[in-house]
Amino acid sequence: MTKTKYFKYGKQTCKAYYRTAGQGFEVGFIFGGTPAFVGNFIHAREANAWWTIMNKELRRFSKKYWGTPKAPIAFYCKFLSHYLYKCYYNYLDREFGKYQRNFTTGFRKHERKYTNMKKKWPTATKTRWTLKIAA
Repeated sequence: MTKTKYFKYGKQTCKAYYRTAGQGFEVGFIFGGTPAFVGNFIHAREANAWWTIMNKELRRFSKKYWGTPKAPIAFYCKFLSHYLYKCYYNYLDREFGKYQRNFTTGFRKHERKYTNMKKKWPTATKTRWTLKIAA
């Protein structure tokens, strides 16, 4: 699946894109032929959410930090790039926080179950399985 959105900045043509990349997804922004941002995702849900956020942030950035014909294009491209990466990593921090909560909750649940199951096992058993390096 591929999505593309075109923007104009003066004489520069810019392109936001969303596409599959191998087993995952790639969301990026090309500013006048120069890649300004590329983000990779494993899950489509996260990639779609970022695609929506990125397009909102692009409009927000251009309204707040508008340019003129005398403004250096290279500077504006780098400025926009840093802004998008800042937004991207803020988004990832929120997502990783959700994962940490989900996996911590799951681990605690399974740890309680393990403790209850362990109470039912005979304590005199000499057979204990642990992970060992196989040949």
